Amino acid sequence: MRSSKIKRSTDAIFEGLLMSGLELIGLLGTAVSGVGTIAAGAAQKNAADFEAQQMDMKAKEEVAASQRDALQKKQEGAILNSRAQALAAASGGGAGTDAPTIVKLMGQTAGQSQYNADSAMYGGYSRAAGLRDSAKGKRAEGNASLLGSVFGGFGSMAKGITSTFG
Repeated sequence: MRSSKIKRSTDAIFEGLLMSGLELIGLLGTAVSGVGTIAAGAAQKNAADFEAQQMDMKAKEEVAASQRDALQKKQEGAILNSRAQALAAASGGGAGTDAPTIVKLMGQTAGQSQYNADSAMYGGYSRAAGLRDSAKGKRAEGNASLLGSVFGGFGSMAKGITSTFG
């Protein structure tokens, strides 16, 4: 009788240890799953931040390229005006400020040149603004991924804890 009591006590102790070991393994699995969810969200945020940074750099490149285009358009206008003045002078018709036709043509050329330069600048600034807006959206997307993963991770941990002890 005494040996059967000892056996039942020993069995109860081993069963208790086995259950607490299984519970511990369950809790560890829950913790690892929750931390993994949070880490995945952090990785998504880092990727979104990197992509946004690339978009910001591309925006700066767009502005710089449009500035170069604008300068080129102005130089083309100056060259056209110089050529027009040289041709007018060579024709003998006059090429100074007292020749109304050449002054009018040169004014129109300068105006068109400035318009082309301004259009190039506007295009670059417009593309840059679009890229900056996209970068802002990517950053918001990354922040949302991180926040969602934090809530999801803690939610899965809470669920695991309640299922282990509930």
